[in-house]
Amino acid sequence: MKKMCLIFISFLLIISAAQAATQPVMLTIAEQQATAAFERLDAGLKTAAEKLGETGLTGAAARVVLAALCQEVSYAVDCATVDTQGLLTTIEPAAYRHFEGTDISDQQQVKQMLELHKPVLSGVFRSVEGYDAVDAEYPIFNAEGRFIGSVSVLFKPERFLGEIIQPLVKGTPLAVTVIDVEGRILYAIDPAQIGLNIFTSEVFQPYTDLVQLVRKIVATPEGHGIYRFKREYLTAEDVDRTAFWTSASLYGVDWRLIGIRLEEHTQEPMAAVTTGAVAAEQALELLAADTTFKTALIDDDKDKAITLLEQFYASMPGLYSVQWVNAKGINRFGFPVENSLIEYDYNPGTAESDRQIFRILNKQQADVLEAPLFEGRVGYFTFKPIFSDDRYLGMVYSIKLKSD
Repeated sequence: MKKMCLIFISFLLIISAAQAATQPVMLTIAEQQATAAFERLDAGLKTAAEKLGETGLTGAAARVVLAALCQEVSYAVDCATVDTQGLLTTIEPAAYRHFEGTDISDQQQVKQMLELHKPVLSGVFRSVEGYDAVDAEYPIFNAEGRFIGSVSVLFKPERFLGEIIQPLVKGTPLAVTVIDVEGRILYAIDPAQIGLNIFTSEVFQPYTDLVQLVRKIVATPEGHGIYRFKREYLTAEDVDRTAFWTSASLYGVDWRLIGIRLEEHTQEPMAAVTTGAVAAEQALELLAADTTFKTALIDDDKDKAITLLEQFYASMPGLYSVQWVNAKGINRFGFPVENSLIEYDYNPGTAESDRQIFRILNKQQADVLEAPLFEGRVGYFTFKPIFSDDRYLGMVYSIKLKSD
């Protein structure tokens, strides 16, 4: 199997200071999850192709295989078989069956399949179903090893990518835009940008530093750069932004996923501590995204959650504590215990620092704060929101003491 290259604009606590200074941890998570999603897609297509090699491209048994494939691939528009003439022979679900018999032999990915008999992923094209979509196809061979056609999964890239990206970046200062190597935007937080081409659309031409950076992005597998463009939406004001990107692949087709941070979103208090604090901040993102940690919080498994906090604390020398405050404003626990608040209620907000922390909690976004501790010292707080699907679980936060 060739690989399909996605280039992207973890709880892995082993991260070098150099990596932490350049690439947001969420890119690592996105790359891992995207790679896993592509591997599942490839495996699903391969299994379906093997079964269709036995059942043939048409008939009730073929429909069962296609229906199961579409159910497995949640983002699919439809699943189909294509014969050696380039005709759509069987399509599921039922809503698209009226396209059966349609000749799609002029589509580039179909031409490639009929010529090479190898898995292929198309670029974005206007499908006969009426959508701008991407088509993943896998060759089908019968029991004698003769090529008899292909199995196809048609999907919208913005849905595929949205299922991966939205849960990762929700509540964080990181935005994500995905492009292909032709400069077409496949996914963005602003729906108005999806489908535009950065190299040709009039919207982007006044931003020459953006266009130049995108030329670098499509030409190189990873990196970072600074440019100026709209905050998030095309109607917003211009701001300076920093972009990071990295790579993943399937079937040799390249996409670029770009992680974007606003230059105005600074963390001066943390930056003033040490360079190592940057690694601690990004490792905290990993902890907030860790499935085992989230499950422990949901199940009220305090021992397990504290064990994970202890592991985090041990991996980040110099921290004063790492703690969890739930979505209701109750600081449940932390590690080490002697430096943590236990069942402390921030809701009354009698102290200014309590009110500040409660405001950060309610914003449900990553943030930093310099505030006094009960012990009389001053600490630098770094907050990361925790989400389980759409459920907000509160904040995990670390404290580093300010030097005297």
